[in-house]
Amino acid sequence: MSDSNPLVSIILPVYNRQEFIAQAIDSVLNQTYNNWELLIADDASGVETQSFLRQYEGIPQVKLCVNTVNHGLFGNINKTIKTAKGQYILILCSDDFLKPLCLETLVALQSQYQEARLIISSFDAVNENGETMPSAIDFYYDQFARDTSLWFPKQLVPILLQYASINGNITGMWFSKKVFEEIGGFRDNWTHAADWEWIYRVSRTYPVLISRTNIAIIRNHDKQLSVDNRVNLRGTIEVSEVVKMLLTDEYLSAIPQRKLWARHIMQYHLWLACKFLLKGYWGKFQIIIKAVNNSTGFWETLWQMIKWLPVRWQIRQSKNFALPPS
Repeated sequence: MSDSNPLVSIILPVYNRQEFIAQAIDSVLNQTYNNWELLIADDASGVETQSFLRQYEGIPQVKLCVNTVNHGLFGNINKTIKTAKGQYILILCSDDFLKPLCLETLVALQSQYQEARLIISSFDAVNENGETMPSAIDFYYDQFARDTSLWFPKQLVPILLQYASINGNITGMWFSKKVFEEIGGFRDNWTHAADWEWIYRVSRTYPVLISRTNIAIIRNHDKQLSVDNRVNLRGTIEVSEVVKMLLTDEYLSAIPQRKLWARHIMQYHLWLACKFLLKGYWGKFQIIIKAVNNSTGFWETLWQMIKWLPVRWQIRQSKNFALPPS
């Protein structure tokens, strides 16, 4: 198929959460752009969820891929992308949904910015009940990418440390299958920061487009995987690994603020360690302290956390988003 009408493979990883899946699938079926395939990647969900998904098997553009064992979010995505037939990949989480013009917008952007190998877009946010919430990603993009723009490695790699995981969510991530094959997949055994680490690998080599057209609606709720990752410490461990990678990157070596940015990220995890200590979870406290010490230094990060306390209080009172140090 020509570049003006490329086949797009939409990867929809599913693990239960039946209450949101129909809206996600319907948002694909209602796209104004028609040349797509939907790969529903069920990661060994319960019988009820699998039975629910089978109602979509009769739709020609929909393929149900069922794992007999659970591969985890990123392992499931990797496995499914390998079977995708599309020239381009779009990821859609099962608790989110696309705007009707999503694919049409992304195809047009890819045609306009042909050198881009990854497109990250801003999005709207809703809560569990579908009520509109302030979008954190819009707030942060307003600080460094007010307009749709192409970013090259020297520009974007420092942003990935200053602002951390700039995609905010894997829903809406658009990339060519060729880049996935060249760069390699997401880290199978990671559950929290695998998208951040993968974006870092891509951005070191290829131009990345940050689009300010909101193409999807992200649902924030208490059952998200990111909530579990804070409790089981996968978030802290993986974030500390990405921070260490970025601190040693050549594109950041000449930037004096790099250590300040890194400590700012890790002070949030040190704060989490304090919460665990107050609850008597000594083992979890020790794991976080070790991760912090190995990435940004315990005492340096502790001082950063103490200096940040007045700002933390102001943000809590105003319910605004926090800006990283400049």
